[in-house]
This record gives sequence, C-alpha cells and structure tokens, in this order.
Amino acid sequence: MPRKSAANAKPLSDARVRALAAAGRPGDFLDGATPGLFLRVGVRGATWSLLYRVTGHGGESERGHTRKGPLRRLHLGDFPAVSLQKARTLALQVHEQAGGGRDPATPAQTQASTSMQTLDWLVERYIAEYATPRLASAKIGAWVLRRHWGSALGKRAFTSVTRSDLNTHLLKVARSKDHGPGAALEARRWIMGVFNWAIKSEIAAVNPAVGLFGRDDLRQTPQDLRPRDRVLTLQEARAVYRAAAHMPAPWGDLARVLLLTMARLGEFSRAELAWFDREGRNLEVPGSGHKNGDPKTIPLSGLAYDLLANQPSGGEGRYIFSTSKGVKPIYAYADAYANALRALSAKELDRPVTHFTIHDFRRTGATHLTALGVREEVVEMLLGHRIRGVRGVYMKHKYVEERREALELWATQLADATRP
Repeated sequence: MPRKSAANAKPLSDARVRALAAAGRPGDFLDGATPGLFLRVGVRGATWSLLYRVTGHGGESERGHTRKGPLRRLHLGDFPAVSLQKARTLALQVHEQAGGGRDPATPAQTQASTSMQTLDWLVERYIAEYATPRLASAKIGAWVLRRHWGSALGKRAFTSVTRSDLNTHLLKVARSKDHGPGAALEARRWIMGVFNWAIKSEIAAVNPAVGLFGRDDLRQTPQDLRPRDRVLTLQEARAVYRAAAHMPAPWGDLARVLLLTMARLGEFSRAELAWFDREGRNLEVPGSGHKNGDPKTIPLSGLAYDLLANQPSGGEGRYIFSTSKGVKPIYAYADAYANALRALSAKELDRPVTHFTIHDFRRTGATHLTALGVREEVVEMLLGHRIRGVRGVYMKHKYVEERREALELWATQLADATRP
C-alpha cells in the first residue's frame, strides 16, 4: 500500500496514466493533486483506489474530540473506464462523506451501529454473552475491564485500538502507586480474553492483544509478580487484627473476618445475607461463590460470628459487606484501604511492616495453625482446597467441627490481649 500522504508526490496527468497502464509494470502511483488517490498497476491492467479515514470511527480523545477511524482502501474503478478526472471527482466525494462520519464502503443502514462499536461496546458484549454465562469470575472480570480499560480506551472504536495502545496503558497501570504490576497483569488477562472472544465470534478481524507485555515487562522490581510466600508473624497478625478495628466500615470488619477465617476475599466480600446460617454458626457458600465451583461450609469462630451478626443489614440489598447498603457487593479490597491497613498495622507495632496483602492472611493462618499442631487435612479443608488423590476420592468427611475448633484456636491467638 502506498503512502497515505501525497505531499511529496507529483500530480498525475492523462498522458502519464496512459503510459503507466501501457507499461504494465506493477506498482502504486500516487496522485499528488488528490489526497489518498492512487493508480494501482498490475500485469492485467490498472485500477483506481483511494485511502481514507472516517471521522468518528476512532471514538473520542481524552479531551472529547472526535477521532478519525483506521485507514481504509476503496476501489473506485478500472482504467480506462474511469478516467483520471472521474477518479478525482469520486475521491473528493468519498472524502466529503468520510469527513461527515459516513463510510462509503458500508451500507447506510449499518452506519449508526458501526459508529457505536467502541471498546466499551465490545467489553459489554463480552461480559453479557460470554463471561456471565460461563465464568464464575465474571463479576470480577467485569469490574477489572470497566475500571482499567473503560476509562482509558473505552470511547475509542475497538477497531482503532492497537497493541501499542494496550501496552502503553498496561505500563501505566504497572507503574501506578494505586495499582501496580499485579493489577496490570490482571488487566492484561481480561483484555486478552475480550479480543480472543471477539476473534472467535467473528466480531473483530484483528487481535491487538496478541503479543502484549508479559510478567517480565510489567515487573517494576525484581520481587514483583513472583509467587507469594509472605507469612505474617504472630506479632504482625495481632497488630493487623487490632489495626482493622480502627478502619471504617465495611473495610475493617471485612479484613478481620478474612484474617479470622482464612477465607478467600470473594467468599465474604460477595457474601449474601441468605448464606449466613445463624443457627449453625456457619457461612454456607454456594458453588457459584466458590473458586472451584463446589459448595463450601465456612465454620465461624465466636469472634467471626459476632462480626457478621453485627453488620448493618441496610434493608436495601442482599449483601453482608457493602458500600451501597447491601445493594452491591465488594469486588476487591480497595487499594486505599489496604494501604491504610498496612499503615495502621505499622503504627500498632511502632515499626515498619513488610508489605502484605489480604490474600496473605490465608498463608499466615495455615502456617501458624500447622505449627500449633492442627492436622494437615483440617488446614486443607479450611483453605477450601480439593483433596487430591485417593483421599479426595474416598474421604468425604468435611471436618466442620474440627475446622471450627482450629479457627477458635486461631482467634484466641489473634485476640490475645496479653501479647504484643
């Protein structure tokens, strides 16, 4: 394809067009008098083509300006049936239509829908048609896509988004103090899913998410994106438990419950009031709310039970932990509150605390309970892991009361006021 700019090309003449066509030497010859117009010569003849962009098909810029869409090529006719003068006239008509937001190559009835096919539009189709019906993590994925991609590239036509655009934003997320490499890797995973689905569904012809930056590119320090092995000491865990009491609702109580139960974030952040079995003193997580798809009973220690029982119902929604009176659940532990929890914990200890995450509570509890003599299979069940091998096939005992006893032991360790 020739250069899209004819700034350095000389205007074609009728004589030169006839000579080029007669010579039959393959090539593209720009007309310096008409932007984007060129004569394509082949061994079987010569044809007129035009390169153009459609205003509005590139979405909107960050400042709200309308972007032009990707470069397109339109066949105007064969020479000599279409003369140089006729080709120039047709080219100017196409540019006029494209400047007004209409693509001459697209039927008129589809123009409106084409101009609305932004990245936001593609993401919402992916969520509704693929993620929600098929993926247990659909709600998390929707949150990640809307948060990281909607604000950055959502108003752009998805066909105008390039790999460079995606990589530039991934690096921005990775370098952000509010997000970091882990968030960038998660954003990468979900946007790749969107475009892979779009290709398979024949919605997109090009996949810009192929070859995106990976772990090594997004890592900001040698420790970033390595397998987690952080285990809080008992002293640190007690400090976190005390610090969480000074956090605003619902973030402080949510952190305390997760530390007390060693549960996954989603099992409580999206917990519904109907899951709370007050009589049995358990949280009954259905398969849809659990990572491996199996229903899970989470026994509650006395402290954990009291935290759940004392949550305000709100009366407007079904979720236990919520910032919208129960109408919407919490999909992630907000970065600002995670940072605040780390700072308050350091204040409790009167010294800096090595970085930890909410997920590290699971490894911390499992490590200390094992050290306290709790049986391995009980700890495995507490973590909600499937038991593998022969034991997993034949051992169907759920260890509910054994797990409750272990969690009472863990609660006693965390709340021990006689120790720092």
